[in-house]
Amino acid sequence: MNIQTYLQSELQNSSQYELSLEDQKLLHALSLEEFLYKKLTTKKFRKWSLDEASSKRIKEAIALNVQTQKPIQCIFPFGGYKLWNLDSAPTVDWAKFFTIAYYLKWIAPILKVYQPGIHFTFSSDDVIVERLDNIPPKDTKAYFDSFKNLLQIFAQHFPANLTMDIVRVADLYTSEAFEKEFASHLPEMMKAYENPEPNRYQKMLATSALNFQWNGVQDFTTVSESEKQKKIKMGPIIHDAYGKMVGRRAFVRGEEKIVVFTTPIPNAIAIGTTKTSVTKFWTGIGVLEKYNDAFKARILSPEQIKSEQMIEEVSVHIIDLKNFQTIAVYPKLHFTI
Repeated sequence: MNIQTYLQSELQNSSQYELSLEDQKLLHALSLEEFLYKKLTTKKFRKWSLDEASSKRIKEAIALNVQTQKPIQCIFPFGGYKLWNLDSAPTVDWAKFFTIAYYLKWIAPILKVYQPGIHFTFSSDDVIVERLDNIPPKDTKAYFDSFKNLLQIFAQHFPANLTMDIVRVADLYTSEAFEKEFASHLPEMMKAYENPEPNRYQKMLATSALNFQWNGVQDFTTVSESEKQKKIKMGPIIHDAYGKMVGRRAFVRGEEKIVVFTTPIPNAIAIGTTKTSVTKFWTGIGVLEKYNDAFKARILSPEQIKSEQMIEEVSVHIIDLKNFQTIAVYPKLHFTI
């Protein structure tokens, strides 16, 4: 299979599925709710184990939707931007393409057996990105618009019982209501970070340093190192104050929702971004790994890209959007995920 054919198949066929003999046996042996749970939590896609609370939460959401004959509600909360120092920024690229294809393969068996289907929402937190990471609103808008365009291209090949969309948390609030509630949570978080949990805090600081655009909405490139550290240290505080927003929590964590993410977060299914990647699609680059006579979709972090040598950049004609005219091809990579 050549690269063009591989990518075309990913676009057109990822949401298609034929029940296997094993599927048919499971459907006969299990209730519909049990079958849906088994498919949603299968180790074929899930990258980490589920704790008891997460498992219970997923089962309850499935039951609520099945009993009311509504689509299974999956939701993926994320920043709503492309990492500013990547060449493809500020719009979507092959990383998002491969993630969509992978998630479609994950939910395809459910679409085949559950007539109400699935409603899959990407929940964009771009409303907080300007003050959190100094990323210009014009860039998050460009990302949102390109994301919508890519979803619409995939949707041409969806079965009738699947919808996949991106929603901005900003649209759940008036500007005044958002600012008032956000400000109300800041003092609590300022107090909490006087004595933070060390391991989580260090990870949060690393994320803040990675994401902050020093020459973004405001130019902080010439400020002192101590001032830069203050900006980085405000990142976790702003992040967690935003996480307290009631309207956002109700939208993302409603009892009918099944939360999906790349890596483990509370009460969610962590399934990575491709079969062999967990790098977030908004902070990584999508590439193809040449594996014998086949290809693997991979999403590489900036550090992984630096450590590997690309074979070639191949011209393709799949999608008429920026960042999709060529794709990087790598030899067998020296890491597994």
